[in-house]
Amino acid sequence: TQYLVDNGWNKFFTWYDHSAWYPLGRPVGTTIYPGMQVTAASIYHVLTGWLGVDVSLNDVCVFLPAGFSILACIFTGGIAFEAAVKGRKWSAFTAGCGLMSIIPAHLMRSVAGAFDNECIAVTAMTATFYWWVRSLRDEKSWPIAFIAALSYFYMVAAWGGYTFVLNMVGVHAAALFLAGRFTWNLYKAYSVFYLVGTGLAVHVPVVGWTPLRSMEQMGPLFVLGLAQLAAVVHVQKRRLGERDYAAFRKRAALLGAVAALAAL
Repeated sequence: TQYLVDNGWNKFFTWYDHSAWYPLGRPVGTTIYPGMQVTAASIYHVLTGWLGVDVSLNDVCVFLPAGFSILACIFTGGIAFEAAVKGRKWSAFTAGCGLMSIIPAHLMRSVAGAFDNECIAVTAMTATFYWWVRSLRDEKSWPIAFIAALSYFYMVAAWGGYTFVLNMVGVHAAALFLAGRFTWNLYKAYSVFYLVGTGLAVHVPVVGWTPLRSMEQMGPLFVLGLAQLAAVVHVQKRRLGERDYAAFRKRAALLGAVAALAAL
């Protein structure tokens, strides 16, 4: 982070550190997840350059985990808010924030001084999940999936565990499609999330084309195909009569099974 502040963006991403991994050296800019360093450096520049606050880069790095933990608690509460029934939403929000604030796994990564990738990754993870769930609230909320995709991109830049986030959203979407809860809002939201999120993710140097080559991330791509099949079935259901639709559904199910076996 100090190197980024002292030398700027371009030199940071072309930095070859000869003192690391001796004697081979290390191309730092292309072998790290830069989200944490960029976040800390950006906050430092805003505080000192824009707001005129007298603060050291060390202090920013020390307090970054504690500050981001607050956001993680709020996003977790937001997930509970979206899931709760009417009349209980704010109670669920409060409970979600409270539970997240005392979970040991979160405390380990959010105490002041815990300057490691997970200190912002947990916030990016909960933000992605919140905006994804929020994008499914009603038929007009699918554009919020763009924010979910940006949060996912931030997660990709922050920590290699972004694979968990992508697969969790994919599993959730697949469960809704397979349960017969297809809506155009869900279709648009997932399409936007996957296409925009993946399109941004491949621009992180350490990630590259991994989202399209790694077997760990083929599941969400398959769910995108499932979304297209569900959309076709939904359109045909409205266009065909009951008898014709039953026959079409059988053919679609057979085609889907063959495609799944081929993908496997």
